Amino acid sequence: MNIYQMYNSVWKMLCHSCQNYELIKLFRRSLDFGVVPEDWKCVNNITPIFKKGHQNKAENYRPVSLTSEVCKIFETIIRNSVVKYLETNMLILNSQHGFRKGHSCLSNLLVLLNKVTGSISSGEAVDVIFMDFAKAFDKVPHIRLGRKLAFSPLIF
Repeated sequence: MNIYQMYNSVWKMLCHSCQNYELIKLFRRSLDFGVVPEDWKCVNNITPIFKKGHQNKAENYRPVSLTSEVCKIFETIIRNSVVKYLETNMLILNSQHGFRKGHSCLSNLLVLLNKVTGSISSGEAVDVIFMDFAKAFDKVPHIRLGRKLAFSPLIF
């Protein structure tokens, strides 16, 4: 175990075993000022992970950032707050399966299969269109998204 792994495991243990008020103050300060500590943005820990295809092509790899445990805990807190807000205000449809607890690609396919087989059994015509949104997030105008989020009533 290297020093980085030890540091992360210590933080994980501290945050899960007790309420660390200094950490909570750090998170609160980060949210209040809209600034993430430089230590959390360490770009040196980006590792390419092979997806599929030829291993000599860069597009067949995805970058994975080895983020600190403190940053992961903070991200989890923010994610849970956003999801809670969206679900409480019914802004996520039940048909949305991605990035939701208890929902997956498999559950999405099972719902589709159930609808298609039910329609076919009833003698209805069925047309299915599949679209690949694999690179959709890369096309999101992040500045505009940030502005919209700034005016949303999300509370952390």
